Amino acid sequence: MNGYIALLLRPTDSLEWLVWFPDLPDCRSAGRSLDAAVENAREALSSHLAEIAGSGRTLPPARSPGEMLLSANDDPRLAVQMVGAVLRVIEPLEALPLAASGSARQVGFYGEARQRA
Repeated sequence: MNGYIALLLRPTDSLEWLVWFPDLPDCRSAGRSLDAAVENAREALSSHLAEIAGSGRTLPPARSPGEMLLSANDDPRLAVQMVGAVLRVIEPLEALPLAASGSARQVGFYGEARQRA
């Protein structure tokens, strides 16, 4: 896998989709639509990885969707974050040497579907 899993959630009291990367806790983003949130997440991920690489630090390993789901069994905080979220693998922009195809694909939903107002 060439990307990191992003959790995308649109809280019922928000007009925006919130995006965060469990493997990169300081990398967050948002967007008014799901497509905008994914694009903003890709840009945030690219900037975040470039900053890490530029500082000489090692990039944290990206978990696969299966590894993320297994981790949620042992990490109650992660499990709560994943409920109702859309999981997507986000790859950095092609401009970064770390990127492969610059695409995102939906992996699936985790937990219960919630009614949207």
